[in-house]
This record gives sequence, C-alpha cells and structure tokens, in this order.
Amino acid sequence: MNKTPGFLAILSSLLWDVGLSLAAYFVAHWLGASDYVALLAGSVAALARVLYVAVRSRKFDVFAAVMLGVFLVGLGLSFLTGSAKFLLVKESFGTGTAGLAFIGSCFIGRPLIYHAALRMQQGDPARAAEFERKWTDLPQFRRSFRIMSAVWGGGLLLDAIVRVPLVLALSTSAAVTASTVLFIAVMVLLALWNVRFVKSIQARAAVQA
Repeated sequence: MNKTPGFLAILSSLLWDVGLSLAAYFVAHWLGASDYVALLAGSVAALARVLYVAVRSRKFDVFAAVMLGVFLVGLGLSFLTGSAKFLLVKESFGTGTAGLAFIGSCFIGRPLIYHAALRMQQGDPARAAEFERKWTDLPQFRRSFRIMSAVWGGGLLLDAIVRVPLVLALSTSAAVTASTVLFIAVMVLLALWNVRFVKSIQARAAVQA
C-alpha cells in the first residue's frame, strides 16, 4: 500500500473542513444573525469547502460527489423549516447518510476510502496506475480498503446516533459546540486508527518481502 499522509496533514485538512463552517457560524452570530441564519451560513461554508476541493483537484470524484450530495440534501431540507434545532439535527442525518454510503460502498463498486486515497495519487500518474493495478491484482489490497471503509462508516453512524439526543437536550449555542467537539473527536480517532492500520499493513508487507 502506498505511503499514507502524515497525521498532521490529515488533521490540517479536517480543521479546514470543520473549522470553516464553525467559524462561519460564530462570525454570523457576532454580526447579529439568528441561530437559524448562523447555522445556515455554516452549512453553506461547508458546501463551499467541498466545491473548492473538487475544483482545486480538477476532478469531481465519487468521494467528492457523496460529500456534496450530503450537503445538498441538508441544505434543501433546511429551507423547509426555520428551526435552528432542525439544522443541527439534520447534520446527524447527513453524517448518518455518509456512514451508510461508506458501508454500502464495501459491497457495491469500490469503497469510498479507496476513492479518497486514489485522489492523493493523482499528482503522480505512475503511482495512480500502480494503485489501480494493486486493486485489480491483490485481494488483500481490496480487503484492506473495505475494512477501512466499514470502520469509517461505523464511526460516522455512531456520531450521528449520539448527536441527535445531544442536540435536543442542549441550547442551540451549547449544542453547536458539543456537536462540533463530538464530530472532531470521532474524526480524529478514525484518522488515528486509519494511520495505524495502514502502517501495520505496510509493516507486514515489509516482513513478507
């Protein structure tokens, strides 16, 4: 398996993905916006981040398509109600949908984690071709990506299930903070596990070589 990006690189990307929407929420609140408008601003910022990554990489792949679909569904639903609580709860539906997509991709086509990893190889055509060859020729390579996708899907589903009662039990501002902390914690734990999992595969491959 190809070299995995360092944990700091993964965390940096995560901070952009999550921090941008959180910053938009608090800035909108500081400017006097209501909870609903502030939360909507956060959702739009998250959507803009997904589109920016797709444009920068010059490739709108399956992974980006799923993430964008989650945000578009959430934004569409947000216009049906003026409830700030609903906007927070719908984030759980979005996360849960993403989790199901990760798990479903283990059985249909190629796992979403594979598409995310392939994106990192796009700057080097030779590495991308080698990546594709390994998927075709090595059963263990395919199995590893299915395991990773299943674990990420399970983690996202857990986040979605826990977040709903958390949001409903707290005030809007407290729920925003708690929801974000929970999401970051889940993502950091998943990223750490993913790095350790890939390193263990690389170590076994080095021993067998």
